[in-house]
Amino acid sequence: MLSAVTSSRARAVAGLLALSLAVAGCSSTTAGSGDTVTSATASSSPDFPTGVAGSPSGESSAPTRSVTSSGAPASGDHPVPASPLKTVTVHAQENRTYVVEIWAQVHDDSCFDHAYGQQMIAFLIQHPCHGLDRYLGTTTVGGRPAAFAESVTGFSGTAKDPYVNSTEFTRLEEADGTGSINDLLREGYRLPSGPGAVPAAEAFNVLGQDNGVTVWDAWYLDGATRTNDSALVQMTKDIFLQF
Repeated sequence: MLSAVTSSRARAVAGLLALSLAVAGCSSTTAGSGDTVTSATASSSPDFPTGVAGSPSGESSAPTRSVTSSGAPASGDHPVPASPLKTVTVHAQENRTYVVEIWAQVHDDSCFDHAYGQQMIAFLIQHPCHGLDRYLGTTTVGGRPAAFAESVTGFSGTAKDPYVNSTEFTRLEEADGTGSINDLLREGYRLPSGPGAVPAAEAFNVLGQDNGVTVWDAWYLDGATRTNDSALVQMTKDIFLQF
């Protein structure tokens, strides 16, 4: 099953620490492992969906994700490697080609301790994910340098509905005020250039296959990004599951 939805989230401080301490047996975090570090520390400034319908640019009728850079960890928490961890060339339909460079890649066994928003954290504690893989990457879209943050996870379902929990996670990603998974910028990772947090104007997309869900943020590095820019949204679809 393949689905794609665009949505938005705007920042607000969530109750990650308070809720995690309130749940028995879940007060400690699980250290992760990746190509650049073995664990990740969440930043203090969460973002949430705004529910703003439409984009004045006409790029998409999806809500706008609004974020700011306040509270982001200082640059250098996790040094940028001298060269990409991996480089993948993706050939898509209509002669679209992307040379994707991955600059950070982190795996964690759990999701609730890398999330924000009381509803999202409560869901992830009740329905543990199958692990969390997150990436920071760069590519070129329509001749412009672009960056993206990607979070990949999945959930078990039931015998009657194997996708029930993946569907609920996607619903929470789409809804206002429910929270989300931290992108790697929020946990102190950086790209060779660009902002230390996902820009306020960016393209947001959620893609799913079977019981897996992938959350994308994408933006241009050479100037302003139109909200839900159609070329960036298409890029997330084109490189989905390609590295």
